Amino acid sequence: MAKRKVRRKKRKQISQTNFIILLVATIAMASVSLFLFVSRPSELDKLNTSYIDSLDKDTNVKELVKESYKKRYAIQDTSYYGETLKFYQGKEHSDTDGLMGQNVLLHNVETKEEIIFTFGNGSEDGIKTGSLKPGLYEVFVYDHFVKKRVYADKVMHLTPFETMRRHKKVYHVAFDADKDYLKDYNVEMDKNYAFLSVTETIPKVETIDVLLDPCGDIYDPDQGTVVDGIDVGKWNEQKSSYAFAQKVKKELEKYGLKVALSRKEDGTPSYYGKNGRVAKGYEKNAKVFLSLGFLQDDEQIRPMIVTSAYSSGALADRISYLMGKDGIEFSDTSQDEHGQGVQIDTFIQNAEFKNTKYETYPQLRESGGKSTFTGQYENSKENQRYKDNNGMYGIYFMFCNPYSKDSTKYYKAHKDQMAKSLAKAVANYFDIEKGDKNETNN
Repeated sequence: MAKRKVRRKKRKQISQTNFIILLVATIAMASVSLFLFVSRPSELDKLNTSYIDSLDKDTNVKELVKESYKKRYAIQDTSYYGETLKFYQGKEHSDTDGLMGQNVLLHNVETKEEIIFTFGNGSEDGIKTGSLKPGLYEVFVYDHFVKKRVYADKVMHLTPFETMRRHKKVYHVAFDADKDYLKDYNVEMDKNYAFLSVTETIPKVETIDVLLDPCGDIYDPDQGTVVDGIDVGKWNEQKSSYAFAQKVKKELEKYGLKVALSRKEDGTPSYYGKNGRVAKGYEKNAKVFLSLGFLQDDEQIRPMIVTSAYSSGALADRISYLMGKDGIEFSDTSQDEHGQGVQIDTFIQNAEFKNTKYETYPQLRESGGKSTFTGQYENSKENQRYKDNNGMYGIYFMFCNPYSKDSTKYYKAHKDQMAKSLAKAVANYFDIEKGDKNETNN
């Protein structure tokens, strides 16, 4: 049988001209794709940008933002304490400031979500920036139940603030009160209306969340000598507080927080000057300054917590409550308005035995920035460079009385649980979950 011939189609040859066109088109598409990939905003690009910088130029901001208000509320000053942002009607930051007790409302211009914060007397009783979602917010205040738009007579631009680490991310928070703030979007405001922008990004490597301050030997710049910490038999405050700080540091890092110590193991820095203990916190933008040391009251044999007189004691109360639930005993301080073992720092008295505005413990007075009059007391002039800084939330945790055998025995038996519970309480207050390692521990 004769074989059938199969006619095969000839493949069309690509002409040299068509090949060149195809090659050029492919290269062009690859170049565009590469350009778009490389030029896209990276996490590093977001480190120094606000939410307004991320808005699409096509976004019709003019329709989202009102340019003029009849009912307005003027502010003159602001402060940061821990993660809390506060506004003030006056410059004095007094308990009688017009904003104390008022409700401040944040209005997300895109989602229309509204969040209310009640301003109290404590430096931490304001806007909890760590709880906000990314977005651009207009700021209002309910002044005796009347909703008013917050503005400033003079232009205000706060240095952008970075919250504590949560799930390896932070919020970049910027506050601006400037009528030209949205001029690139054709928004022409008649006053310097206040805006808060929140952007989620990665933390800066040099920024820390908590600065632990092991007490003990401290250099006194006035005397030019080292003031010894409490030293009783085998119990040395410098060594014991450093060892306890290491335990607390390890526990805090389990929550993804970046933690540093205010001194080296044998270090004796003071609380003043650019090389001082609090300086490290200011330079690295810490949010919490947690001082750890021996009990100062010989009659107390269980841990105590001292908090700033310029705070409401919320963090100290949370620590007392949660550590108590974990079985840690506290001294009986008999202060009904606060938790067990919680005390408010006292004020230094003048020659007439009247209270000044300066607190007794330097670790609280000098760590709170503007909120606690850092660098303004007569013996703390070396900290004047930090008098307008964002304040760290100061806590003085006294863990043991070396003069009491009962106290030292209790501390030895519970120090690991104490460190674990203390770290858990701090994380709980700031609503930080356990599980993430920070970027330095990966």
